[in-house]
Amino acid sequence: MAKKFEVMVGNKAVAYAAKLARVKFVSAYPITPQTTIVQYLSDMCATGEMDAEYVTMEGELSCQASAITASTTVRSFTATSGPGLLYMHHPLHMTSWARLPLVMAVVHRSTKGMQPDQMDTMSQRDTGWLMLECQNSQELLDTGIMSFKIAEDPRVMLPTIFMGDGYILSYTSEPVEIPDQELVDEFLGPYRRPYPMFPEEAAESLKLMGAMWSNQHGPQHIWKMQQEAAMNAKIVIKEVNTEFQKKFGRSYGNGLVEEYKCENVDAVLVGMGTIASTAKTAIDRLQKEGKKVGLVAIKSFKPFPDEEFQRIAGYTKAMGVIDRNVSTGTKGGITFTEIRHALYDLDERPVTLNFHAGMRGQEVTVDGLKRMAEKTLKAARGEKVAPIVEWVGGN
Repeated sequence: MAKKFEVMVGNKAVAYAAKLARVKFVSAYPITPQTTIVQYLSDMCATGEMDAEYVTMEGELSCQASAITASTTVRSFTATSGPGLLYMHHPLHMTSWARLPLVMAVVHRSTKGMQPDQMDTMSQRDTGWLMLECQNSQELLDTGIMSFKIAEDPRVMLPTIFMGDGYILSYTSEPVEIPDQELVDEFLGPYRRPYPMFPEEAAESLKLMGAMWSNQHGPQHIWKMQQEAAMNAKIVIKEVNTEFQKKFGRSYGNGLVEEYKCENVDAVLVGMGTIASTAKTAIDRLQKEGKKVGLVAIKSFKPFPDEEFQRIAGYTKAMGVIDRNVSTGTKGGITFTEIRHALYDLDERPVTLNFHAGMRGQEVTVDGLKRMAEKTLKAARGEKVAPIVEWVGGN
């Protein structure tokens, strides 16, 4: 079968993911730089290219609330950005509490301006949603499809966000391979309702409902169930990534992290999203200079890949963690803090440095990334470096 390619912006790739997943309900509200996702979906629904109920809501909170109801019966989708995600905060907790496999695309936009950083999703990191980051438009399309399979797995049954940087991806065109619809249908299968509508669906769903609504194990048991499901997702994400590779020929590391040129290195940079994509060029140039530094791109932020970083710590002497976010009042960014937590119990830990970069659209250049990597290499050689946490400009 001939492969089909189209040059498209990242937002159109997201819309294609929803179309190919045969979503039956779309709740829509425009917000820059997400707006064209719901515009593309509106066109697809209006022309009959997509068979779905398309509902324009009066705000993002309503988008999430309507999608909650719809996802109890059909495969559902919504999308937002920045302040729109903040406005959804209250019902986000309901979606995960009800164990609804809703999928949402988030186009990163700063909470303090129009340009991108990752503070929108980081502000929602404890709402119980799974969170998967993307580096390019092809990854947005593929991850969108995989998100439905991960969310709907009986071992998980949790809502899932897949995300990419605003403007850098949302409105930038690049070639994207569009998977064959029949293969996507085989990959995803039909939607499994989380709650029963018919007798043949009842046994498994009622078991989940009974565990959720019963206080037999105490009022906090529902949180324990949700935590167990999120941790189960680590296994499921890896399995789905492997299955996607077999079916479509593409994979993203092991689904949790992507290790780029990490063979025989002394240090690694760690990043997410388009910063990680740009960092690959920096790593290529540094390795041509004989410098032993690789890149670890985080694919799954929630669940966080603790075990992967414990394994990576076994072959590297220093990690330079790039955070396109800030945890105000805490030394270091959110990813930096998560990684330090993951490594704490190891007998021998690599030196861990932190670089705040790319906030509110601040440009992150290849040369800037090279300097971050070179500082991390100095730490790997045992040289004293300061500061441990550094704010990095664009040059």
